[in-house]
Amino acid sequence: MSMNVQQAIAEFLQHGQRVRNLSDRTLRAYNSDLTQFYVQMDGTGTSEITPEHLESYLDKLGTGPYRDTSIRRKVAALKVFFRFLEEQGIVTESPARKLKIKKPVENRVPTVLSGREVKALLAAPKAQVTVLAEARDQSAGGRNRYFCAVRDNVILELLFSTGIRIGELVALNVSDVDLSTHQVQITGRATRGRVVPLSAAVGDALVSYLELRGDRTLDTGALFVGRSGTRLTIYSIENIFKKHVRIADIKRHVTPHALRHTMAAMLVSSGTDIREVQEILGHASILSTQVYTRLPIQKGRRPAAALPARVFTDPAAAKLTIKKR
Repeated sequence: MSMNVQQAIAEFLQHGQRVRNLSDRTLRAYNSDLTQFYVQMDGTGTSEITPEHLESYLDKLGTGPYRDTSIRRKVAALKVFFRFLEEQGIVTESPARKLKIKKPVENRVPTVLSGREVKALLAAPKAQVTVLAEARDQSAGGRNRYFCAVRDNVILELLFSTGIRIGELVALNVSDVDLSTHQVQITGRATRGRVVPLSAAVGDALVSYLELRGDRTLDTGALFVGRSGTRLTIYSIENIFKKHVRIADIKRHVTPHALRHTMAAMLVSSGTDIREVQEILGHASILSTQVYTRLPIQKGRRPAAALPARVFTDPAAAKLTIKKR
C-alpha cells in the first residue's frame, strides 16, 4: 500500500515512541531530519521513492552547510525509516538499503575555548551567585534563583574540570560524589564507568550546593535537580550552558562539549600521558583521544584561570595558552 511521506513519518514516530520507547531527544532528531526529507520529496508517495531520489537528496545535502556527521545522521534516519516502512509492508523494498555517503568524513578538529572564554564562562554563574545572594531570603522566588545559580556554577565547573559528557552529568546521583576523597564516580557509555578527581574549587562549590539541596524535600537521588525537584535533563543543561555563554559575551556558537574538548586539550598540552587522558574522558579507543594532540594549543603565558582537576598537579599547566580558532 502507498501513503504520503508525511503520514508515514507520523506512523514511524508513533512506533518509535510506543514500541521502541525512544527518548524525546531522539524522536525530535528523527522528526527534524525526516521532515526535511519530506519537503524535498515535494509530494512524492512512499512507494514511488527510488534509490535515485535518495541519491539526489544526498547530493543536495552535500552542497549545503551540513557537516559530514550531520549528513551521516540524516542518512541513518532514512535507513531506519525505510526499514520500518518495509517491515510494515508500506514499501516492497527499502530504497535506502544501499545508500552511502560518497565524500570522505572531514578530518575536523574539535572546538576548544580560548583562555579568555573559559575564564569568562566559569565566572558568569559566580557573578550571578553574588548578585542573587542578597535577595535569597526575601522570597521563595529569590531562594529558587539563588539555588539555581549555585547549582549552575557547579555544573559548569564539573563540565570543565572533569570533562564529563552532559548525558553522564544528568545521570549523576548524590551517592556518586565522595567529598572525603574529592572524587566523582561517572557511569560512562555502556559499562565504561570511571572515577575522576575533583579540584578543591569544585569540591567547595559542591559543598555549597549540597547544603542548599539538603534544605529541599526531594524524592530523587539525582545530584542535579530543577526548581520542581526533579532530575535535570540534557535539554536543561544545554539551556543552562547557552544562558551563561550569553552572559560571558561569547559570540561564536559553542556547545557544552567544547568544555570537554578544551579540558582534554589542556591535559595533553600540559604533558599528561595520552592513556591517562583516555581514562579520564572514558574513551573506548585511544584513537578518539589522539585527536587532541592536533589542537591549536601552545604553551605560553596567560592570566590565571580555572584548570582541569588533573592539571592542578602539573605546574607546567599554569602556563597554557589556547589559541582561538
